Amino acid sequence: MNNYFMETHHHEWILTNRLGAYALGTGNLINQRKYHGLLISSDKHFNRINLVAGIEEKVEWRGEIIHLDSNNYSNCIYPEGFLHLVKPWLRPYPAFLYSALPHQNDILVLKEIMMDENTNTTLVKYTNLGHHLLHFEFHPKFTFTPHHELNQPGSLDFSRFDTAIDPQTAFTRYSARRQDNNISVFGAILHGEVLGNRYVYYNVFYPWEVMSGYPGIGDQVSLFQLSFDLKVGQSNYLLFSDEAIADAQVLIDRIEGRYADLPKPMDFPLKPDKDNNLLSEIDYNDNYLFKFPEYMKILEFALTDFLANDDIVAGYPFYGAWGRDTMVVLNALLHSPNRLETVERILEQYSGTIKNGLIPNMLAESGREANFDSIDATLWYIILLWKLGKRKQHPDYWKEKIALSEEMLTSIMNNFTYHFDVRRDGLIELHEDFAYGTWMDVRIDGKAITPRSGAPIEINALWYNALCSYEAMCVKFSEATKQTNPALEQLIELKTRVLTSMQKFVKDGYVADRLKGDEAIIEIRPNVIIALSLPWPVFSQDIMQLVLERSFSELYTNYGIRTLSPKDIRFRKKYYGTQRERDLSYHNGSVWAWLLGPLCGLYVKAYTGVKPVSEIKESLASFVHTFRQSFMRGHIASIAEIWDGDAPHFPKGAPAQAWSVAALYNVESYLLALEEEK
Repeated sequence: MNNYFMETHHHEWILTNRLGAYALGTGNLINQRKYHGLLISSDKHFNRINLVAGIEEKVEWRGEIIHLDSNNYSNCIYPEGFLHLVKPWLRPYPAFLYSALPHQNDILVLKEIMMDENTNTTLVKYTNLGHHLLHFEFHPKFTFTPHHELNQPGSLDFSRFDTAIDPQTAFTRYSARRQDNNISVFGAILHGEVLGNRYVYYNVFYPWEVMSGYPGIGDQVSLFQLSFDLKVGQSNYLLFSDEAIADAQVLIDRIEGRYADLPKPMDFPLKPDKDNNLLSEIDYNDNYLFKFPEYMKILEFALTDFLANDDIVAGYPFYGAWGRDTMVVLNALLHSPNRLETVERILEQYSGTIKNGLIPNMLAESGREANFDSIDATLWYIILLWKLGKRKQHPDYWKEKIALSEEMLTSIMNNFTYHFDVRRDGLIELHEDFAYGTWMDVRIDGKAITPRSGAPIEINALWYNALCSYEAMCVKFSEATKQTNPALEQLIELKTRVLTSMQKFVKDGYVADRLKGDEAIIEIRPNVIIALSLPWPVFSQDIMQLVLERSFSELYTNYGIRTLSPKDIRFRKKYYGTQRERDLSYHNGSVWAWLLGPLCGLYVKAYTGVKPVSEIKESLASFVHTFRQSFMRGHIASIAEIWDGDAPHFPKGAPAQAWSVAALYNVESYLLALEEEK
């Protein structure tokens, strides 16, 4: 039981919709981040507002009060609702079973949290699974603030709110608008009474913010009291939204329907306790809660968490849409036949964002303008156009995407806008002031922390693969229509030149991370893994195997791949401290889960025809074993952005990162495809 609690309390659950809204929290429902809450709304530009931080929850039976909620304060946790928590479940949606102390079958309350797919609406459901009628009194806790901000201590004392309570025949709805920023929240309760009140929760403490060097104290306000009774087996529903709720029952049915076909954990309580054995049927022994096929459904659903506004959210709660991350995730979504239209729609949307040959590195978000600070996002994009075309096999598609790719490739060749050049030998070289133009892009005071100036290995492997993708599209189009492309010959010549020049990266039996002029800069980083995992190889299998051997000895962990070898003097073993300290670690030792995808791709290329397929499959499964087990045991709801470089590896950065989940889904889908080929 203790191990399970340590796992689930440390990890976070996540709910999202198709607008970029989210709900986020820990396994014990104690808010540790300012981003934790039941409803953080979003618009199409990913402007997000933290509306509902939580609920003060009192359950009464025969005069005894049980508090289900918990608040962090600088010197205590109060109330201690987490002590009443019997067990949390993180997927398919967060659910929490509470009891009286000591835990008993007489008093059992199940709390479930879900989110609507197409509106900024969260549902909270309470079910009485015990033996007695229970009385509930709730006070929703509102924040009314952009999700990167906090209400300064005492500030809500002077805030004015317009409130309204509107009893309907079938349900009661209520609303509040904060006058100074015009932010509104709307609520509804299916059964029960709503009264107006005003409580301020002062100095709520968010320790994870303080640990990261940010302000971590803020106030919350309650403006309503909700009360109702629940008979044994009866449920009640609360709804929170950023718009008026027209019909609560229709909305409840739609939200519950969204999760209806997803598997529930094996020990999930589905009905009230009758034989006084409900608690004894709860699994505290860390067994599997999902069978493998169920796990795959949960994993695919976890990947769709990041679909929003016909784009991909890079990670929750910090990020909006990033071009590079989007392309890597779409590569995984191609494995899902029912997601091809989604992939095509997102790629089509990006075609309208091209500026001087490049797609954005980051789209406009939260008032920030789009930027074009990367070249690899565009190269990934061209490769994806080819991959999607292979599934469509339609001449009109090839014709359109050939023209688009040709425009982008030609713009890169003749670039005078961005700070990179195509050298005479065909390689792309980043200027010193564009040394952040790869995925290792962190800057402090405008200066790259992991400078990749010169010719980076993965950028040029992507360049070569983008040229190959263009050629392959032209060949397919020609086969279908007997038409040729005049520009093809020039780009094929460039492609050949790039492949020849790639051999400059090989030095002393290894592959350089980048070239400065023609000088090979050897740094043991994962960028060569990315380069060698791409569809068209640039080196022989022998070199691939050498890279893998070095990677396994210096970079590989069970949670992903280190960004720098521990043998390097610049290696930073922990990701912690202020923003500056964390930035210094970000690509200098921190472990990235998304790199398991390229690692597995390279392993297949390096050992196909060398090792038996069964051995390759066994190896790939071992690389993702930790995450697979964590999902199947219910320890995690998503996969974090990064981990500490040295053991113990704790998750850091965004708790739910799109390309981390995509890497696992990509590998698992490939393994299933191999099984089907038997």
